[in-house]
Amino acid sequence: MSVTLYVYLAIALVLLCFPRGWMRFGMRVTPKPPRKVNQHKVERDPYDRAPKPLQEMAKSRNWVDFFRAAVGGYAVMLVAAQWTRVPDAAPTGWVLTVAGLTWGIGALVQMVRWEGRLGLFAPVFFLQGLGVGVMGSVIGFIAMFGAWALSPVLPGFGALLFVQGGFTLCLALLIKDAQPVTGMVLTGVIWMPVLISVLLKKRLTGSFDKKFKVVPRDGRDD
Repeated sequence: MSVTLYVYLAIALVLLCFPRGWMRFGMRVTPKPPRKVNQHKVERDPYDRAPKPLQEMAKSRNWVDFFRAAVGGYAVMLVAAQWTRVPDAAPTGWVLTVAGLTWGIGALVQMVRWEGRLGLFAPVFFLQGLGVGVMGSVIGFIAMFGAWALSPVLPGFGALLFVQGGFTLCLALLIKDAQPVTGMVLTGVIWMPVLISVLLKKRLTGSFDKKFKVVPRDGRDD
């Protein structure tokens, strides 16, 4: 393997395995606005857990996740193509296993949070960017926009990831020039946070960035 491919592999590992939570500890480019004395907390209905597309797309860190995962996933595919005996063929065997483990470890690093207690974050944009980088723009963007189109009727971020994986799997099997086995492995990576959430009996959350004030449906402020 040439030096260039080692560089691609190193870039991919850094982009995929850099924890999203570390982005909050960087220096601010612009000064922080003064905090209002009577600043109200953001209110939400505890029963309303449906993903909010416009709110999520307005967060800059989500797009950082998307693009770094897309570039990292594409870099892994470039390296995998050179490791196979036929560079133009889809990765198989141990090459696909190593690639899948790289994607899975990256997703796991983004998902697990420890801030006083264990929390599970749904790395939606990270996995959607990974889909674009690994499967290409057609499958990646169709699966992404298809999942977000159904998000208003989904009960939570875990369901959104399940739909995302379902779209990816179906498209990988139906599109003629796609790589079905690679699509199956990627679908497993996308479904992994959902499975871990079920096994640990902990809900996947879409954000650890804001403090919410829970407003019950009966109007009382508990």
